[in-house]
Amino acid sequence: MAWEEIASGSLMNAAEIERHEARIAEGQRGLLELSLRTPVPDWVVIQLQSRLNQVGVGEAKVSTGSPLLRVSWRKGMSWLAVIIPIIIALLAVLAILIVGWKLFKEIAAVIPQVPLSIGLILALVLGIMVLARRK
Repeated sequence: MAWEEIASGSLMNAAEIERHEARIAEGQRGLLELSLRTPVPDWVVIQLQSRLNQVGVGEAKVSTGSPLLRVSWRKGMSWLAVIIPIIIALLAVLAILIVGWKLFKEIAAVIPQVPLSIGLILALVLGIMVLARRK
């Protein structure tokens, strides 16, 4: 999966996160990444995943990459309006741990240039071989 950052900020402007969701198209995947001062306890990850599943957030996935908390979903409605309050409720005691946030949208995978170049070279070589056989 390839992701494009569409917004970022600190705890001070975290209220702005939801206004950026309009940049994620319907059916496209979104990713909210929270940078924390310390690793997230496992119980927080489990509870957050459970709550997102309960409210029906499409393809919700919660993961950590110490000290990051990542929440991804497929946009079928304005899910950030649902996700943010759940995170705040779970992290109310841990809110001081949030250092910053980043919001991403999924973009089409980029075709690596090296395999494409190799494919073109092979096609050229095969074309030359075919032409050489005809002579």
